Formats: sequence, structure tokens, C-alpha cells
Amino acid sequence: MKTSFISNQSLSSTLRSAVLKARESLADATQEATTMRHADIGLTLGGSTGKTIGLRDQYNRLNGIVDTNGLVSSRLEVTQKALDGMRETAEKFLATLISVRDGDKGADVLKSEAKNNLQAMTASLNASTSGQFVFAGINTQQRPITDYFATPAPANKAAIDAAFSGYFGFAQNAPGVANITQADMTTFLQTVLPTQFADPAWGANWSSALDQNMTSRISLSEVVEVSTNANTQTTRDMAIAYTLAFDLGTENLNTNAFRAVVDASIDSINKAILGLTATQAQLGAIEERVKVSSERLTIQRDIMVKQIQAFENVDPYEANVRVTDLTTQLDTSYALTVRIQQLNILKYMS
Repeated sequence: MKTSFISNQSLSSTLRSAVLKARESLADATQEATTMRHADIGLTLGGSTGKTIGLRDQYNRLNGIVDTNGLVSSRLEVTQKALDGMRETAEKFLATLISVRDGDKGADVLKSEAKNNLQAMTASLNASTSGQFVFAGINTQQRPITDYFATPAPANKAAIDAAFSGYFGFAQNAPGVANITQADMTTFLQTVLPTQFADPAWGANWSSALDQNMTSRISLSEVVEVSTNANTQTTRDMAIAYTLAFDLGTENLNTNAFRAVVDASIDSINKAILGLTATQAQLGAIEERVKVSSERLTIQRDIMVKQIQAFENVDPYEANVRVTDLTTQLDTSYALTVRIQQLNILKYMS
């Protein structure tokens, strides 16, 4: 008969190995119970790992577009608010112009309102969100519109002054303004003044915006323009209407020359109102497309999450039971190790 000898050392070694394995298993089980995902996706799924990686790539792409659409919606909201304010201001100004032309209000009222409106227009066109100017085109880091009332006199103010004095031979506040004829003022308004709001003067003196608008991918297959810019004809029409009403010596003009200014301002502000309305409608359609796209992508993303969870998630009940069992097993192993280490043959020798 063959006799086998089992020593304390061999028992301790076996238990230590069991303890190490139990500790590793407990760490994995605890992670799974906490995250509700397999601790080692590759080891658990094997050949199916590629599927979950592909699903996660698609999820990340969809999620990225949804997040970007949120930023686009915020940008469009700021833009629409600014456009709405400018349109309301323009409509009120049109009413003032008509009242002035009919003799119900004076030139001083017109000049004051025109100044306020030009300042408000500048503030609206320089609106920003998340550190980006919404009317700057793709030049989002640059404030688009030059403040006409800045000190010292900015390029746009200096250019208007030079154009006026160059044509009439005196400044807007000179006594000679009262002698400007309707014909001379009309010629100035039709031939000289428009050049100050056309390229290249517009880009040099008024605007640092770029004509190219911001674009964004709003779905897997759609890329659309998601902004407007301060270089549109609508913006220029507003600037013309307010500038000529404020800074052509309005309060000193004779009746006929003054009427020519008022009529020109009415024409420009009417065009601006139509342009603002059209721009708001265009951006409103884009807002709706972004909203619909985000809703659709969110549904697809949620489906993707469920597919990923079907591959990667563990049963929470089973995960917690496993943690409990492994904890008990580990505690038992620790206890046995202590007992074995306390065994000593000398205790049994007498």
C-alpha cells in the first residue's frame, strides 16, 4: 500500500492559490455588479466583440450629431431672437418715417430714433453664443459690425462724413445744409451714398463678417447652412435707412431735401423688413429640420443602446449573488488558512 504525505505547506500553498483566484473573481464580480457590464468584454463575447465595437462606433457618431444639433439649435435661437428684434425695430421706424413725412412728427424725433436704431442694430448683429458671433459667417471669432458711434470716429463714420463733404462741399452740421436742393440730395442718395454700403467699402468700413455661412451635419446624410451673416443686402438696407436719417444733416435740411431723405429711408427700411422676414422664415425651416433630425437620431441612438446592452450587460441579480458567494468563499479560505497555519505536531506530542 502506497502512503501519501500531506504537509501544512502544501495545504497552505493550495489555499493561497484558491484565495488569489477568488480575489480576482471577486474583483471582476464587484465591477460587474457596479457597472452592470461584463468585466472583460473581449473575453466574455469572444467573436462577437466586433459587433459591440461596431455598435458603439455607430452610437458615438449618432450621439455626436445629436449633441451638435443642440448647439446648432441654441445658435439658431439666438439668431432668430436678434432678427425678431431688428424686424420689430424696423417696423416701428417705418411708422415713424410715415408720421414724419405726413408732418405729424419732426426731424429731431426722426434723428433720435434713427440713432437708437443704428445702435440697436449693431448690438443685435454682434450677438454671440458660446463665444461665437452668430452673424459673422464662418469668421465666428471676430465681432462683425463696426460701432458707428465709437470714439475715435471709426471707419464707417469717417467714410460717410467724407462722402457728404466731398459731394456738397461742407459738413453735415454746416449752415449750407439748409440750401441743399431736393435734386442734389436725390442724386447724392442714389449715386454716392449707396457706394458706402456696397463692396468694397462695406467690408472695409462696416463689416468683418464673411459671406460664407456656418454649415453643420444635422443627420447622417444632411449638411445644411445653419446661420446668416452681416453682409446680406438686408443688413445693408437697414444700415442705409438708419444712417441717412441720422447723419445727413436731417434737422437742418429744407422741406424738399428732407422729404427726399425720408422717402429714401422708407424705401430702404421696407426692403429691410421684407428681407428680415424672409431670413427668419428660412432659418425657421432649418430649425424644424434640426429638431426633426434630432428626434429621429435620438430614437435610433436609444435602439443602439439596447442592442449594446444586450451584448455587454450582466444580470444585476446574478452579479450580486456572485459577489456574495465569492465573498463567502474568500472568507472561508482565509479562515482555513489561519487554522492550517496554527497546526503544529508538537501540540500532539507528549
